[in-house]
Amino acid sequence: MDAVTALTQTLLLVVVLTALALVLRWAFGNDRRAVPDYTGEDFGLLSEVAAVPTGEAADVLAGRLREAGIRTTVVRRGDIHRLLVWPADAADAKLLLH
Repeated sequence: MDAVTALTQTLLLVVVLTALALVLRWAFGNDRRAVPDYTGEDFGLLSEVAAVPTGEAADVLAGRLREAGIRTTVVRRGDIHRLLVWPADAADAKLLLH
């Protein structure tokens, strides 16, 4: 009787682990993440509202946005300085800068 119980427990363990593996494969197996951006043009959740050639100009525009209460980030890519804001603030930032 002990052999049947041990065999039953082993089979039950194998079934449970197989079911767990299948559930995990279903939940995490498909890699649906976006392809990484190696060009440096993807800023994640932030939206670009302006691009200027000098750091001084970027600082002036960023100061104008901050005075209006818009959080901004300046990113330099090559010779271009880009002003980035959250998408909810993008329309207001563009109106303020243009």
